[in-house]
Amino acid sequence: MALARTKPKKIKPLLKTNCLSHGTVECHDLARARRFYEEVLGFEVVQTSDISLMLRRGKGTIIACVETKRKTAAGVYSHFGLDVDDRAAVDEAHKIVSGVRQEYGIKKIQRPVFQHGTYSFYIVDADDNWWEILENPKGGYNYVFDLKETAADWREQNQGRDRISKGKRQMTQRKKKKVA
Repeated sequence: MALARTKPKKIKPLLKTNCLSHGTVECHDLARARRFYEEVLGFEVVQTSDISLMLRRGKGTIIACVETKRKTAAGVYSHFGLDVDDRAAVDEAHKIVSGVRQEYGIKKIQRPVFQHGTYSFYIVDADDNWWEILENPKGGYNYVFDLKETAADWREQNQGRDRISKGKRQMTQRKKKKVA
């Protein structure tokens, strides 16, 4: 059943938040995790307590990493995505990560595939956190907010595939219509 086309309504949220400031991952060995985040994923890392780190790549959302003694297991749908410029950069990242898998205790590396509108692969780190390395236009998934909220509009974008052209952002169908 197709989603009905509806005019977006302005929703007044109950909470007045400023931004999405952070997400959290867990680890069992803070020093090992820090090495992986800095040397493999390229994060800037600051230790904020005996059991926590703050990670960032760029000036956007921060990831807090907290050391725990309990079992951790996030799952693929609880992952963080790290954008690269193009398909060649995804393949190069896969090659690099595959070469250091044992050194960094990486548990799983999936092969790069085209999925959910982008070319990507997933890594499961030593603490069972999932990371996606993906080709995405500059600005990541922000373009989704330019589309109408219907399955048909998403399909017209070829599930995001039309958005990626040699790593450069493409105009959405909606913006093309405004230009015409």
